[in-house]
Amino acid sequence: MNSILRSGLVGASLIFGAMQANAAPVEINIGHTLTTDSHYQAAALKFKEVIESGSNGEMKVTIYPQSQLGGEVKMIQSARTGAISAVITASPPLENTIPEFSILSLPYLFESVDQANAVLQGPFGQKMLAMLDSRGLVGLNFFSVFERSVYGSRPVRTVGDLKGMKIRVLQGPGFIKTYEALGAQPTPMAYSEVFVALQNGVVDGAEASPEQVIQDKFVEVTKFFNLTKTHNMPSLVLMSKVRFDALTKEQQDLVRRAAAEASKASIETYKRTYQEGMAALEKAKVEIVQPDLTEFKTTARGTWPSLLQAVPNGEALLQELQAATKSN
Repeated sequence: MNSILRSGLVGASLIFGAMQANAAPVEINIGHTLTTDSHYQAAALKFKEVIESGSNGEMKVTIYPQSQLGGEVKMIQSARTGAISAVITASPPLENTIPEFSILSLPYLFESVDQANAVLQGPFGQKMLAMLDSRGLVGLNFFSVFERSVYGSRPVRTVGDLKGMKIRVLQGPGFIKTYEALGAQPTPMAYSEVFVALQNGVVDGAEASPEQVIQDKFVEVTKFFNLTKTHNMPSLVLMSKVRFDALTKEQQDLVRRAAAEASKASIETYKRTYQEGMAALEKAKVEIVQPDLTEFKTTARGTWPSLLQAVPNGEALLQELQAATKSN
C-alpha cells in the first residue's frame, strides 16, 4: 500500500472517530404523574442509570415527574406520535386504546400485591404488553401494582357504610361500576381537583394507595383510611414505537434491560413506601379501618360478567389470568 493511500485511510479513520466522539447522544425523555418520592420516580431513576451507564454516553435519559409532560392520557398520545419517548402510567388510561386492558380493572382480581406482581411479570403480563405493538407503543415492562382503598371523612367497616358515599374514582367502567355495586356514588374527577373536593365536602372520600395519601398531602383532609383493597391497579412503562424502532438493536436491548431493572426498583420501592405511608397515616392520627372483606369481594365481583362484555375475548382472557394466579 503506497504512502498516499495509507495516509488517506488513516485520515479518514481519524475523521470518522472524531465524528463518533462528537455525535449527539440519543435523547430519551420519560414522563410520569407522581411525586419525586414515589415508586415511579425510583423506577425512572433506575431506568436512567442503566441506560446511561450501559451506553457509554451514547444515550441520555431525562425524567419529567409530576405531570410536567401532561396527564397520563396526554403522554400516551404523545408517545404514540413520537412527540415524547416514554411514559410510566397506570393501566386504566390505556383502556380506550386497548380494550383488553379493562380486564385489569376488575375488582378483587388478585388476592394480594405480591400475587398481582408475579402474574404481571410472567407470561400473562408479556401477552398484555404485546397488545401495545399495533397501537404505536412498545410495552417495556409492568411496574408494581397499587393496592387501592377508600379514604376520606367516613369510616367503612361494612358494605353498608358505603351507601350514598360520594367517592372520587378513576374514570373507567371497572371503577365506576364497582363502587355503584357497593352502594357508593362514584364521582370521576381530575386528580388535581381531589384535594379541594375533599376539603370542601364535594366528595366524602376517594380511593388510592396509602403512600399517595401522604405524598400528595391528602392526609390533611382525611380522617379514615379504610383497607377495602378494592383494586390492585397495575402500572407499566411504555415507549414510543417510532422512537424505539429508530434505535439500534443493541440500544433496544439496553432499553429493555433497563426497564426490567426499573421494574424491580418499582416493586421494592412500592413495598417500602406502602409501609411508610401506613405508619405516617397512623402518626397523623388517621384512623386505620380494617373491615372484613368477604361481603365486599362477593358484591364487587358480581360486576365481573357485565364488565367482561366490553372486553374482547374477556372470558378467555380472565380464565388465562386466573390460571396464572393459581401458580403464584
